[in-house]
Amino acid sequence: MNVIPYSLAVKKLTEAFGKILVTETVPVSRASARTAACDVFSPEDFPPFSRSTVDGYAHSHKDSSAASAAVPSVLSLKGEVGMGEYVKARINSGECFYVPTGAMLPEGADAVTMIENAEVSNGEVYLSSSLHRGENVVFKGADIRIGETVIRRGERLTSPKIGLMCSLGIAFVKVYKKLSFYVVSTGDELVPSDAECPIGKIRDTNTSVLIAELSEMGNVVGALTINDDYGKLSETVRKGLSEADVVILSGGSSVGKADYTAKLFSEYGTPLFGGVAIKPGKPTLAAEADKKLLIGLPGHPMAAFTSFRLIVLRALLNACGSDIEPPVVCRAAKNFPGGRGRSAVIPVKLVNKVEFTAAEPLFYKSGMLSVISSADGFALLPDHVEGVSAGAPLEVYRL
Repeated sequence: MNVIPYSLAVKKLTEAFGKILVTETVPVSRASARTAACDVFSPEDFPPFSRSTVDGYAHSHKDSSAASAAVPSVLSLKGEVGMGEYVKARINSGECFYVPTGAMLPEGADAVTMIENAEVSNGEVYLSSSLHRGENVVFKGADIRIGETVIRRGERLTSPKIGLMCSLGIAFVKVYKKLSFYVVSTGDELVPSDAECPIGKIRDTNTSVLIAELSEMGNVVGALTINDDYGKLSETVRKGLSEADVVILSGGSSVGKADYTAKLFSEYGTPLFGGVAIKPGKPTLAAEADKKLLIGLPGHPMAAFTSFRLIVLRALLNACGSDIEPPVVCRAAKNFPGGRGRSAVIPVKLVNKVEFTAAEPLFYKSGMLSVISSADGFALLPDHVEGVSAGAPLEVYRL
């Protein structure tokens, strides 16, 4: 197996995803959980006008500069502003307007005295507190300026981001069209997860795990479990390529006599790489097939999961201008071994200490399932790192 470095595998797969990604423009109201395909700029200032943050009296801050409870400033009450009302009036020195919370300030006002600090008598307002410019006020454009970038390419459009765009009058947004996936788990030892499991067989977990991982990033249009029969695998790959943008096979990618993935990929496409220098996950393969992608993952659940997260998902996010969540810096609870020339992925359990968060390695043997569900994250050690000493800083990618 001719393996390539982890970083190069991510780079090659990122470029391949970039060739098959397409964009579409959708209403902002239907863009939840989609990925922005370009930067979005504000078409206006926000707030679009200067407004009050309290119920009170709007005036120039200079008119209250010497105000106190003992010697209040006296201003002439010229009127009041209603909620949602556009104010044409301008106040001059010695004048004020009543404004409710959120209302527009009249021209010339740059401060608002709360009603608790004012008294009204015979058309005059007595201010008992000194205010500075901008007190109890949000000025026009204080939050967002016209032309400012409010959404960046690659950002996932969450409900707060959708609310932000709606508040700026942005009705449509360009997003990446969701890719379609066809998932296949291979192996004579596998039975479907909901079937009886005779002695000597194991239930297929990779299909369900991959469907769960892909559900937010794309649409799974097909999923099945088949045995190691080259004819059946070939027909399945052909069918998958006719229905989906990406066909993912788990199992059948190492060097055993029944491992057909590499041969299939050469038959249906142009190989990108035939293995990755990462542990676990070495038998991770990829090929391009006429604007489609073929991806082969290891059969062991831990290796399949980590390879998907750290290679496939990372490459897809990179192609969209994003990345997986950045790692958190912890401290190694004990010595961590490196990968001896390969990037090493080590599942960890996080333990909160008084001064720091400790990362406890979860050592495992190939195929163990409990580690996947109990891990809080993974440490990814580069191929040139021999190991990490206890107490040393350690970056952990959270699950």
